[in-house]
Amino acid sequence: MSDQLLEPKENDNIDCHLQQVGMGSLICRAARQTGEKTTNEVNPAICFNCDAGKVYRDVGCDAILPKIRIHAYIGGILSDIESLLCKIRKRETSLDYCRTCNLVNAETTRHIVSTVRGLLQAGRFYSAYTDIEKARESIRDGNFENAVTRSVSCLESTMRICHDSLNAPLPAKKQLSDLWKSTRTVLRFDDIDPSGASEHLLNGLTGVITHLGNLRNILGDAHGKGAFPPAVSESIAELAINTASTLGTMIIRRFNQIKEKEQDG
Repeated sequence: MSDQLLEPKENDNIDCHLQQVGMGSLICRAARQTGEKTTNEVNPAICFNCDAGKVYRDVGCDAILPKIRIHAYIGGILSDIESLLCKIRKRETSLDYCRTCNLVNAETTRHIVSTVRGLLQAGRFYSAYTDIEKARESIRDGNFENAVTRSVSCLESTMRICHDSLNAPLPAKKQLSDLWKSTRTVLRFDDIDPSGASEHLLNGLTGVITHLGNLRNILGDAHGKGAFPPAVSESIAELAINTASTLGTMIIRRFNQIKEKEQDG
């Protein structure tokens, strides 16, 4: 990579799955330290221009591992990317190829999942966050059965954490639909819209959540696999993670409203 790097502007995104912040420095976990003048410390310009980071930001894939060297010299540092390896395809790749790869999730899926991940992390819904991360990674790796299982588990964990945080008892029945009915009561969803216009939509969610639970039981791997497990398509796996993420987003936002009212009151 040339030392004539484009400097990122203040609001430019430089995120990368290989970044790490440590003791006042920005660290690249992929940097190969093979001599006295090599380092794993980077700067925003290197991260902004690195093809591995561009794949992560532009394509939404974190399966890329670069072979990269960071060289320190008087007055600064520069980088040299020797190759990019795709963990999924197990071969070298490029930014241009990654932009056309059919293994990458749809952009809408990335946005939906990113929203709920942020809310889960900010709200310290740690077990639910772990579930959605595993679901996302499973879709990326082609493990669609586990993606279904983890997506539904994320929704279930989110509702359970809401109950625990509000000191509300869990329902006696263990079905996902019963947990939703209890969550609807605990979070007072019926009080959101006095006009009643959203009542039918909320009622309809019971059926959606019931079918999600059935999807996990039949197509997921939560209960093991038989000799001839049913084939799970990528589209069904994406539908599961999108639906669970959308429902989870709604539940967390309502939970935050309830907590704010408690603090104000």
